[in-house]
Amino acid sequence: MTAIRTVCSVLLGLTLVVSRASAQLAGEQPAGERLIVRVLSAPQELDIDRRTAYYPFPFAPTDSIARVYRQQLARQSLRLDSISELDAFRRALTWVGTRWIHHSENTVPPTVSTLELLERALNGERFTCVEYARLLVDVLTAYGFPARMVGLSKQDIETRPLGARHVAVEAWSVTYHKWVFLDPQWGMYPCLEGQWLSAYELVSAIAAGKLLTVEFMPSTEVCTYYRTTPDEHVEQYRSFLASYTGYLDYPYVFEGRITLLMYICRDSLPLPLAFQGMPISGLFYTRSWQKAYGALDQTYITFRYTGHYQPQRGFTQPEYTLDLTTTMPWITGYQVRQDDSPWRPIAGANFRWQLHRGINTLEVRAIGWNGLPSRTTKVKVFWGLPTELSKLTSTQ
Repeated sequence: MTAIRTVCSVLLGLTLVVSRASAQLAGEQPAGERLIVRVLSAPQELDIDRRTAYYPFPFAPTDSIARVYRQQLARQSLRLDSISELDAFRRALTWVGTRWIHHSENTVPPTVSTLELLERALNGERFTCVEYARLLVDVLTAYGFPARMVGLSKQDIETRPLGARHVAVEAWSVTYHKWVFLDPQWGMYPCLEGQWLSAYELVSAIAAGKLLTVEFMPSTEVCTYYRTTPDEHVEQYRSFLASYTGYLDYPYVFEGRITLLMYICRDSLPLPLAFQGMPISGLFYTRSWQKAYGALDQTYITFRYTGHYQPQRGFTQPEYTLDLTTTMPWITGYQVRQDDSPWRPIAGANFRWQLHRGINTLEVRAIGWNGLPSRTTKVKVFWGLPTELSKLTSTQ
């Protein structure tokens, strides 16, 4: 009889243990403890100024004109799909730089399309740095690479009679998460310590006395086109570029009108109200280079709580509806990844996120028309009891 009581006591004890464990798994918690949701990590600094609204891209890669460009470029042996981003930049830079020999004075009105320029170049006509830049912007945009023209001006922009401004291109790079400088007239792009540079970084390096440290990467095809060696081409370019450190300007949209945003590179320089002796007006000026360099590949999450909450127990069944937005233009959609699972596309720009007990990780990104992703936005959220969080954080 004693043995039977002993066995029953053991079985009862085991049953109570299992019952308590089951209750814990079912979501019950000790009296006085409430279930909490706690963000463990998230991006601290996001550029939420949607600067895509201020960049006057000539068209979108989904437009009919972009298809015409891609067809025309293919006829002239240029395709930028199915290659890496930086290789696409190099290939486009080389192709544009070998369409015609530079001419310092034959600037055409912006109403003349770059498709017309190509036809006229086939008949031997030559154009300025402005036309090189316009063509490269259109080529890159047609394949879904955001690009813009950038002007580099000398410090005496107001009084110099000629040659006060040079025009090149910046393209947005998801590889570097920044704008990178491309000079199609010269078939050249700059690097410093192995990193591609923006126009601002290039001018800053020159102003800091690092012109000889900057590594200029020439296109061998452009060098051959101009019958010069790569070394000679680079030295000519260094000499040419050295004095363009006064101002930078970028296309800018204000109230539906395209104008320029001019960055004043040196504190000692005034706001220029003349260009090569002629009056200029309608520009926006800034001494903050960040104004011209908003990020074009960030994705943002807005959390809307759609789960269950009880005042006495806390977050009993946490669920969020995530609203996604991005500064990347021309996207095909969004992708999410939960707890290191494979990336998967979602329909639309909303996602239901149900938290499980413990640490939840979510990553989101946008996918551009060219197939390249935005930078990843990652958040890590804990759901459970404060004592559980203490144990997790103490072991990490």
